[in-house]
This record gives sequence, C-alpha cells and structure tokens, in this order.
Amino acid sequence: MPVLLEGTAVVILNSALDRCLEGGASDFHTIAPNAMSFGDGEVTQASFMSPRDAELFRDKLVLMGLRDDEDSPDLVLVDAHNQTMHPACDWLRLIEYKGNLIASHVSNDSDVVVAPESWDPDAGPTLQHMSAEQVRDRLEFVRREERVDVYRDRQTGQLLYSARLHETPQERFKKSADVVLANMRHPGQPPPPDEVQQSIRGAIGQLQQLVTQQDDAWRIWFLLGKAWHAVDRIPRAIGALERALEVADQPQSIIYKELAGVLLVDGATERACEMGEKAVALAPDDAELLGNLAIAYLLDGRVEIARKTLDHALSIASDDSTNQYVMEKIKAVQAGRLSRPTTLAELEGRQSTPHPVKTAARKPGWLRGWLRRIATFR
Repeated sequence: MPVLLEGTAVVILNSALDRCLEGGASDFHTIAPNAMSFGDGEVTQASFMSPRDAELFRDKLVLMGLRDDEDSPDLVLVDAHNQTMHPACDWLRLIEYKGNLIASHVSNDSDVVVAPESWDPDAGPTLQHMSAEQVRDRLEFVRREERVDVYRDRQTGQLLYSARLHETPQERFKKSADVVLANMRHPGQPPPPDEVQQSIRGAIGQLQQLVTQQDDAWRIWFLLGKAWHAVDRIPRAIGALERALEVADQPQSIIYKELAGVLLVDGATERACEMGEKAVALAPDDAELLGNLAIAYLLDGRVEIARKTLDHALSIASDDSTNQYVMEKIKAVQAGRLSRPTTLAELEGRQSTPHPVKTAARKPGWLRGWLRRIATFR
C-alpha cells in the first residue's frame, strides 16, 4: 500500500531492513524516531519537520549497513514540498494528491494509503512549508519548548511549531559549557571524583564534535582546555588553550590567565609568567590578574618582582583577601620563616596529590569565579 510522506522523509526498502535490522522491517518500530514512522509491505518511511533530523536518521541507517549510493540505494530522502528524492531510484514512485505526497513501491498497485488516523486527504498537507526567505520575512521567534521551536506569523498572528529531534550546535555548546563551568578545577587543586570526571568527559566529547564544525571558535577551545584540565589531562589542556589563543579574533586576557594557571600545574613557571604578563598587558589595573602574575613570579623564584607586583595589586584593591594571603607568604619567604613554594599546592599549604577529592579546599585559588555562561561560539 502507498504511504503518506510529510516534511522531509526517509523512505527505506523493507528488504534492506530485513537484511540489516535484527527482526527485519517488522521491528522498525524499535528504532523509529517519531510517531510519523510507518510502512507497508514493501517500503517503510519516517517523516520529519526538520530536514537535518531526516539527514541524521539517514546517516544512522547507513551506519547500520543500508546503502545510499547513487547506483542502487536502499533508502532515499524525499522532500514532500518539492516532491523530489535523493538519490534517484527506480523502485519508488511519488504520487501527488491535493497537495499531499504519497510514495509507493513501483510493484504496488493498491489505492489504500497508510497514514495517521487523523489524516484528512482532502484537507491538504498538515505541515506548512516556507522558504528561508519567507521564514526570515514572516516569522518571529517566540520561545523554545524542549525540542520544539515556536514562531509567530507576523501576517496572521498564528503560532507555528517546528519540531526537532536533535539539539542545535548552540544548545549542545551551552549544555557542555554548563557542565564544564560547574565543575571547574582550580590550578593546584586535585581533580574531581570519578563520577564528576565522567560527566566532564561527556562534555568533552560534545565540544570535540563542535570544533570539527567550528575550528576557529575560541570559546569552544577554551572550554576544552578547562575540561581537559579538570580530568587531569594537562598536555591536552595546554594544547586546547593555545589553540584558543590562535583563533581568537582579538587577544583575550581570560585565555592567557587560564593558560598561565595550567602551565604552573605543569611546572612551566617561566612560560606561565610570560602568559601572566600578557594578561596584565591587556588589563593593567586588574588586581586579580596582577595577583596571579605575582604567584607565577613567586613560584618561578622571582620573589622581589612578585612582591612589587603584589604591592601594585593591593594599591588597586587593598581588601583583596587572596592577594593579602599571598603577600603574607611572600613576606614570610623574604624573612626566612618559610621556604619558597614551588607549586600552587605548596603555596596554599597543602601536600601535592593527584588523588581526587569530593570537596575542594577553600583556600584562595588561582581561579576566582569565572562563571559567566558563554552564549555563543565566538
């Protein structure tokens, strides 16, 4: 029997599903992406509002072993509005009836259409199609409800709904950013517990997919650097932050700051000082950046310049508790009461340990709350 197609549909030969799906075409419901998925004895289809969702489902089927090559495809993408298919094939026939598009295997001569119970063949298509120009000129975005985008037609005032099965890159970025920023590891602090690291690694996977699409988006590379540091992959953290510096459209003090912190973790104190100096050059009156640079100088053995830098920071913000804490350490080193610390852990009065802890020590740390949510890639 012919089947109704709407939006963008993936149409599949049942014989191919029998070959590649355990249980065959009769088990298609186990992988069906939505309620608009059904078939007859020869073909099965899944219709989508979003062409991208249709493409992703097509790709999933190809990974299962179905063919989408030009010579003998097992499945095709059909645009119900334009009534086109890709790739072209000789086993599928498209039939138009009052604006509805119906697909049938060429060997099928039935006139009974498989469709949802609510379908009214005389009412025309239930999905409204607009070109990109019409969307831009007529529709205004109202809100997002889970995976449904709601728009208002400026001409009629009618609300229109566009469903999506998959998150947009921006949504995946924000979700990953929320995970990374909520579980940031301060340089010098132990990594978080295994269950937290597992969540961060999931965010890393998403961010790595995003940089394959936007390799020049510094915010993605920045978050990757913070995430790799959180799971104690220091060389990868350094590499990601260096890449963020390379692709940023203008110098960003936050990247220099975080790279300096991770370099200190790696024991590269001289280079950490260089990065700290570049951060301060961009914001010379930032007491926090000056304090961080003073820490790098101290750990690199430049105690006198560390104190001068911190004197300047405290002249800008005399009540900065972190800088006050570090100044007391510097004075103790100069007075011979304390051995010069060479690591952040020693500076904070802790034993260096690679083991994760459930609660990070609340002594002053390198990172003091860069918790802004990042809304865009760039």
